[in-house]
Amino acid sequence: MTSTPWMKGIDVPVADAMPLVSQHDDRPSAKELIAEHQEKIDKIKAGLMEAKDDEAAALFDYPNKHDDLWLLRFYLSHKKTKPAIAAAKSALKFRQKYKLDELGDIRDIPPQAVKEGHVREYWKERCQDDAIVCCLPDKQLGPVMFLAFARFDPKAADLLSEECWDFAFIYTSEWVYQWCDYITRTTGLFTRSVRFIDMKGITLSKLMDRKSSKRDGKIMGLMVRLYFLALCGYSVLEMRMMLT
Repeated sequence: MTSTPWMKGIDVPVADAMPLVSQHDDRPSAKELIAEHQEKIDKIKAGLMEAKDDEAAALFDYPNKHDDLWLLRFYLSHKKTKPAIAAAKSALKFRQKYKLDELGDIRDIPPQAVKEGHVREYWKERCQDDAIVCCLPDKQLGPVMFLAFARFDPKAADLLSEECWDFAFIYTSEWVYQWCDYITRTTGLFTRSVRFIDMKGITLSKLMDRKSSKRDGKIMGLMVRLYFLALCGYSVLEMRMMLT
């Protein structure tokens, strides 16, 4: 079993794959993916363990916190072992810097339900409470995020600190990661999240708000690198946009 708080009470690190839930469910077996890429996983593990003078080596806790499934996600995101090792090292240091392991199990508190601190401030000012909604419709499937771009307040970048902005993204990524990890381990099916993006009612001038876009690009690039590109998929609901 892993020592992560969201897996408390679950004895099997990765379950055998359960039956797919529908004809549209094409998730692969997590165990089969690990077996398929075991050689690469072992190279990434060795790269982390052998960096004895690196802070990341001291933070790498195999197989308690960081097992083959954790390593697999870095390989699937980066496709090669060297960038996967570099990303894993960065992730270990990043989690230490922001004390993410101390957050505990946050699965029951989606970002829009946080009552205080940076996350609440971001949702109130930029999202006007409901521009982004995160949910889990089915505990055997992945988390879902709905984004209504027209609801974003373009003035928020002038009101919110960069620290506040970044931590809202970090918390959201951690919430998604915890659910994807839990569902993958308990169903045995490699599970990702999906984001539905609604562009209805958005204007080009609002979409191209430079300060917000610059902040988004910076933190989103970091989240993709550290929280695994393999966690997320995208779907666009509505693309109509006024060119004003």
